[in-house]
Amino acid sequence: MSDLSNPAAAPSTKQRRNFLLPVLLVIAALAAAYGYFRFAGLPAGLNQTAAVADVSPEALDKRLLAVEQSLLQLERERAMLQQRVADSANRTNLLRDEVLGVTERAGLIEDSLRELSRSERSGQDSLRISEAELLLTIASERWKLSGDLAGAIQATELASQAINTLKDPQWVNLRQVIAQELAAFRALGPDPSAAAKAELSALEAILPQLTPANGQPSKAQDTAHGATRLLNALIRIQPSGQQTLIAPSDRHAAKTALELEIAGARAALQMRDNAEFKASAVRINQWLLRLYTDTPQLKERRAKLLLAANTPLTPSLPLAGSSLTELQRMKQGAAP
Repeated sequence: MSDLSNPAAAPSTKQRRNFLLPVLLVIAALAAAYGYFRFAGLPAGLNQTAAVADVSPEALDKRLLAVEQSLLQLERERAMLQQRVADSANRTNLLRDEVLGVTERAGLIEDSLRELSRSERSGQDSLRISEAELLLTIASERWKLSGDLAGAIQATELASQAINTLKDPQWVNLRQVIAQELAAFRALGPDPSAAAKAELSALEAILPQLTPANGQPSKAQDTAHGATRLLNALIRIQPSGQQTLIAPSDRHAAKTALELEIAGARAALQMRDNAEFKASAVRINQWLLRLYTDTPQLKERRAKLLLAANTPLTPSLPLAGSSLTELQRMKQGAAP
């Protein structure tokens, strides 16, 4: 009644209805489009998602079975991976043991090589020591038996060269002793034995030039008067003293005796026998006085020979043989 009574309100209601109708049509169109795109126009993946989202008991059983199979597959893969890790760990341990074994074998090989080189050096050192001992023994014997100064020096020098190759500090004292013995040998003067041999050679060289003490008659005696020759045959004039002249018939035997004495003196010099050489020199001097006239030349030779006889043939050398004694002492001390 209000609407009828109010003629101005009727047009307003009609206008609202006319406005709402297009809006409803648009909403319906949008709903239809949404439904179409929802169920017909969507991709296959969305449809599958909609199918998976099915919560029916059969769908749930299928999904549970698939999950269980996936879990079993994962469990098998985990077990395989765990086995692989265990195998890898075992192989790593084996390789480590092999590397340790190789390292140990390398260490043993190094020790063996070191021991071999040490034994080789020890063998070489023993050989050098034996060589030096032999050379020092030769030097000592040459000096003691024959006073061979040059031979003793040469043998001692060779022994010094053999000892100098040893690097062990324990042989320093031996090297010093050998050096001192060499210095003592080299400090010696001329060999008295060589000087005595030279005097004997000089004496032998002048013997043919000496005048016999009671030699053959001279030409003056041959031309003397008969009474003088008779007197010379009956009376022999000779100087008094220790000199006893040799008859002309015995001179050859006397000269042979002199030559034998000179040979004996040479043998005494070779053996470094001071007493025997001195005795031979005295006998040689007596034969010279009996066989030859004591001229100034003969006096000089006799004096030098007697001086050589009174000189020791082997000089005193306290250090001789000291190197050999030191080497033998050190070898005894180093022996186990």
